[in-house]
Parts: sequence; C-alpha cells; structure tokens
Amino acid sequence: MKSEKNTTAHPAATVIPVRNNGRGLEVLLLKRNPDLAFHGGAWVFPGGRIDPGDYTQAGTADIIDAARMAAVREAREEASLEIAPETMIWISRWTTPRGFPKRFEAWFFLADAAGQAVQVDGGEIHAARWMSPDQAIRDHEQGRLRLPLPTYVSVEMLIPYRDVRSALRAFSERQPLICDG
Repeated sequence: MKSEKNTTAHPAATVIPVRNNGRGLEVLLLKRNPDLAFHGGAWVFPGGRIDPGDYTQAGTADIIDAARMAAVREAREEASLEIAPETMIWISRWTTPRGFPKRFEAWFFLADAAGQAVQVDGGEIHAARWMSPDQAIRDHEQGRLRLPLPTYVSVEMLIPYRDVRSALRAFSERQPLICDG
C-alpha cells in the first residue's frame, strides 16, 4: 500500500545467521508476530532499527559500524544469538522505495552462528527455523512461508554455497549489493 507522502527511510540492520549441517549450509529464518503492522507473519532474519546507542557501542559515527552493533543487538533480543560484530560480512543495503508509509535503509550482514541454540523472544518473533537456502525458496514459492523481497534475494544469493566458509569468503571478496528504492 503506497502513500503519496514522502517518509524518511529509517536506518536499520539485520544479520543473516548461517551454519553448516551434515548436508550443507543452512540459514536461520524467524517468523514475525502476525499481528505486527510491518511484515507481520513473514519469515525474516534478526534485525531492526539502528538506535543512538548503537553508535555509542560502535565507538564511531560510521553508519556501517553502528549497523553492525544494531544487528548484534537484534540477534540477541530476537533469537538469543551472540554474534561478534567483527565477524560479520556486509553483503547488501536495501532502501524501501519512496511513497511507502514505512521506509527503511537496511544493512544486511552475513555471520556464522554455528553451535548456538536459538530461543525466540515470543513477542515480536514467534518461531525460528534453520533450513537450506533451496528449501526456503521452495517453501516461499509454494506458499508455505512468506519472505519479504530483501530476505528472498538474500537467501537466493546463498544457494551457490555449500558451506559457511565458502559463503563468507565469497561475500568478503565482492562489493555489497545496493538496492535503493
């Protein structure tokens, strides 16, 4: 639903947790509370707005460093994951197109979350699932789960990689995808 007024894009960040299992790379998806106005019921990665305290935590005014800290905080709040900010690889930035009532400029980071138990917060997040990128795309296309476009594209970008190490190496050697609305 588009609105005629121009709204400011709020800075946000998300982390794409990945791990290896016996069959290859898996990605963690979280199901948002269906009652939420923004992507209610959708399957997403841990993420949210960049708060002023994230700049303080980063010790710098750099937006990417603050985004890393926001992604770390959101992973902890939404899924009880502990991600070290220095291990995260920036893979994309998405800006909601003008005309939408809620707009975000969101930085997406890839991170290894091996060996961590996921516990959802039960408020904003209602469920969590580890799955292969192929399975997540199939489930979306068959209507078993709903992925917002940035999540869909991020998952699809992981399909060629069979393990965490190769994915992290490949994304660290390329420029982030920039999708400005």
